[in-house]
This record gives sequence, structure tokens and C-alpha cells, in this order.
Amino acid sequence: MLDRFTKTALVLMVVLTAIFIVGAYLGYIGGHEMEGTDAIVEEHAASTAVNVEATSSVPAITDMVGEPLGFTIAGIVAGFIVGYLWTGLFRREENA
Repeated sequence: MLDRFTKTALVLMVVLTAIFIVGAYLGYIGGHEMEGTDAIVEEHAASTAVNVEATSSVPAITDMVGEPLGFTIAGIVAGFIVGYLWTGLFRREENA
């Protein structure tokens, strides 16, 4: 049987996922008027930057393997780091 924490986490995950799905659907049926801030900023930057090419001093992982795979690798690495540190950060002191 599931304990109280697991039930709460599962319900919270389902509720948040439902909120994301409903929000995405409402944005989809709303049309193109829900253009994100990124697109607005990119259009403004493209119009103001004339003949300026972006340079990077250190190659990013997304330059080597592509954006989807790069973010996947970054998420996996971050998950390992947080998972390793989780028990040390949130360990409860038990009275003997």
C-alpha cells in the first residue's frame, strides 16, 4: 500500500500535469496571440543587431550533440548531482 507522502506526491504530480495540459490546450486554441517573450525579444534583437555574429569562447554541449540531446544530458547530470546530495541535505536525525 502507498504511504501518505507517496499518495500526496502522486496527486500533486497528476494535478500539475493536468494544469500544464489544460494551459497548453488553451494556448493552442487561442491562436498565435500567445506569442512568447522569447520570440518578441528575438525579433527585436534581430532588427537591432546588424551584421553581428554570435561567438562562443567555450563550445557548449548543445553545439556538439544538438539541443534536445544536450538538454537531456544536462538534466540527467543535474539529477545525479541532486540525487547524490539529497540524503545529506534532508536526512532526519533519529533518536536512539
